[in-house]
Amino acid sequence: MRINKGFQAWDHPYLFQAMEQAYSALDADQKCRVINLGIGDPDLPTPAPIRDAIAREHKSRYHGYPTSQGRLDLREALANHYAERFGVNADPDQFYIGPGAKTDLFDLNAVFAESGDSVIILDPAYPVYRDAAGYRQQRIHFLRGTFENYYQPEFDPDAIEGKIALIYLCYPNNPTGVTAERSYIRTMIDTALRFQCLIVMDIAYADFVPGNHPSSAFSIFELPGGEDVGIEVGSFSKPFSMTGDRLSWVLIKNPAVRKYWHRYRSNRDSGASNYDQAGGLAALTDPAVKPIVQSNFEIYGRRANILTNGLKMLGFPMTGLLNTPYAWFKTPFPNSVDAARTILSETGIILTPGSGFGPSGEGFLRATIFQPESRLVQAIDRLQKFNFPTK
Repeated sequence: MRINKGFQAWDHPYLFQAMEQAYSALDADQKCRVINLGIGDPDLPTPAPIRDAIAREHKSRYHGYPTSQGRLDLREALANHYAERFGVNADPDQFYIGPGAKTDLFDLNAVFAESGDSVIILDPAYPVYRDAAGYRQQRIHFLRGTFENYYQPEFDPDAIEGKIALIYLCYPNNPTGVTAERSYIRTMIDTALRFQCLIVMDIAYADFVPGNHPSSAFSIFELPGGEDVGIEVGSFSKPFSMTGDRLSWVLIKNPAVRKYWHRYRSNRDSGASNYDQAGGLAALTDPAVKPIVQSNFEIYGRRANILTNGLKMLGFPMTGLLNTPYAWFKTPFPNSVDAARTILSETGIILTPGSGFGPSGEGFLRATIFQPESRLVQAIDRLQKFNFPTK
């Protein structure tokens, strides 16, 4: 039996699977008191108009294979969304509806980078970028994010070995919650133009705003040069509570780049289901959806305040909770995996270890707001009673 060498290099379980294993090791009494602030899965229900649209479409007719690019009406709705939300003029033919942003982010690497190429990855960030590059035996170069550079690290592209193929960026960022300055993304665009590489821009959290304040997120296509080097990946999951529906989009304005992605998608799978796409269409066009989403964001805003105030009382430096559901904070523990396991064992709270998001995440933990307010208050109370090590 032969095993892909890149796959063999995955000598660690997926980040959230590791925490599931730690949870499984608890006894029954311990499991009953667990408060899960780990995985970022919205706990408020999918808005009813979206669910109704999915149900109507599912019952209306037999559903065969969808088109690989996605329904035209949904792509038209996305084009209108970009015009209204970002002021970006996009053609429906420039969108590709995908089976979840995680899949798109992993697959883009298969088309636009080769084994041995260099891939620049924001650190810390969603682990799929790193896993995609490692699987295909590419050279990974981390952009070291810190509190001091506000997770917008500079780098010297001339010092990178091998051809730079891709730059992965995620703003608003998972896990830190930071939104980039436009000047920073312009610098990255200039680098991509100079080295003839592409930028994968993950904007899955662009429209997730706890407290229902104006989003500070923007599209790479708002900036000069973005349409030449940008590949933007968006998701319906977080703002519309549609994580289980697996629905995303990829926007590519460069026709040469789009040609290759079109070829890949038409061979890779048969696209997202028509009824889930009907849900995405309702999310963007049904006027009854917006007030529900706004109400949800107001709930998330109250939760964000509880978590933010609690972590500040504990004296932990933190970022986040303005344009993402995540609090990113530093604890006295030197090892984030040990910290997460110890806190779970001693307090019954699941937190995500920062090292799972990259080397710069060591010493940090991530917490989400996807628990009722009463449970968040209880979690903060438990953490305040926990005996953290001294620095």
